[in-house]
Amino acid sequence: MQSSAYTQVHEGMDVCDRDGNKIGKAGETLGDYFNVDAGFLGTKEYYVPFDAVTEVRENTIYLDAYKDDLGRLGWDQRPDERMTSASTRMPASTSTSTSTTTGDRMELREEELRARKTQTEAGRVQLGKEIVEEERTIDVPVTREEVFIERHPVDRHPADAPIEASETETIRVPVHEEQVEVEKQPVVYEEVGIGKRRTQETQQVSDTVRREELRTNQQGDVDIRENRENRDR
Repeated sequence: MQSSAYTQVHEGMDVCDRDGNKIGKAGETLGDYFNVDAGFLGTKEYYVPFDAVTEVRENTIYLDAYKDDLGRLGWDQRPDERMTSASTRMPASTSTSTSTTTGDRMELREEELRARKTQTEAGRVQLGKEIVEEERTIDVPVTREEVFIERHPVDRHPADAPIEASETETIRVPVHEEQVEVEKQPVVYEEVGIGKRRTQETQQVSDTVRREELRTNQQGDVDIRENRENRDR
C-alpha cells in the first residue's frame, strides 16, 4: 500500500529528523523512495522511503529517524544498490547434517518509543511603569527669634529730666523666623533589567507499544529446536 506522504512530498521541501534537525532538501521521487540532497551544496545524498515520513507541515518533512542513523539504516545507498548490498552481506547457510535445506525467514517487529521536541510559547512577561502616590514626612530644623525682657533694680539717683505727662518712649525690635518651602525633585532609585535563560527538566512520556512474537503450530511428530541469539534491548 502506498504511503499517504507520497502526494505530500515535493521537491525543494526541507527534510528534518525526529528532533527537528535539518537533514537537507527533498529531491526527485524514485518509486517508494525520494531523494534528499544533504551536505554542503547537496554533495551528500540519501534515499528515504515514504513510509519513514511521520509528518508534513509548513513545507517541512519530518522523518521517523535521527540524522546520525541515516547511514546505519542504509539510506545513503540507492534502493537498487541497497538490495544488492544486502544480498551480498547475507551469510551462506552451513549445515553439519548429511542434507541441506533452505528455510524461509520471518521478521519479528516491535515498536519503540521515540520523542520529538517542538518549541511552544508557554507565556509572556511584560514590564511597565505606573505612578502611585504616598504621603511622606521629613523633619526640617528651622530658626526663629524670640524676645526676652530683662528687668533688674538699680541704685536710686536723680534722673536727667523731669517726667512730662505727654512724653512716651518706645523701643521697636524686629523679630525674624525661618519658613519652610517644599519642592519635589525626581530621582532614580532603582534599575530593572529583564532577560531569559534556559533551564532543563526531565519529563516522562509513556504510550502503548506493540511487538510481534513468534507462535508455532506443530502438527504431527516434528522436533523443533530453536537457536536464538540474545540481544540487548
